Amino acid sequence: MIYFLPFAIGGILGDAFGKLFDVIWSGIKWIGRLLKKLFQGLVDLFVGFFEVIYALIDGLLYFLYKIGVLAVKLFLLFFELAKMIVSLFVGFAKTLASLVYVPRGGSGNGYSDMLGKIFTAMQPLKLEPIAYILLFILWMFTAVAAIKLLSSIRVGGE
Repeated sequence: MIYFLPFAIGGILGDAFGKLFDVIWSGIKWIGRLLKKLFQGLVDLFVGFFEVIYALIDGLLYFLYKIGVLAVKLFLLFFELAKMIVSLFVGFAKTLASLVYVPRGGSGNGYSDMLGKIFTAMQPLKLEPIAYILLFILWMFTAVAAIKLLSSIRVGGE
């Protein structure tokens, strides 16, 4: 029986150390899981923080982009408005400049001479102011009709 004593002590010590190492190993695994959860929480916190920062920067840049788009649209609107006003004044000036008709000798056809004689014969009637007013009204109706026509055209083929 003495021969079995070392095996019995070895078995008892082996079981004791086995259970001790199981407890130690369980503690190490528990600490590892705890550190993993803490590290994962820290990483999630950093990722969440940087996602918020990224979203703020993204929103700011989108806001600046939309301000730029608005500025371009306003510039184009004012540019087209200025072109329209300039063309209105140019047309008005050309119309006022063309209101004066001076009969002159033509290129050989009989119409110019005939018109010249008609205007010379109508000088005593003093119809020039009425003609100017009628020409201005005609020009205004033409301008309004042209604006209506241009505004009825849809851009983009819709």
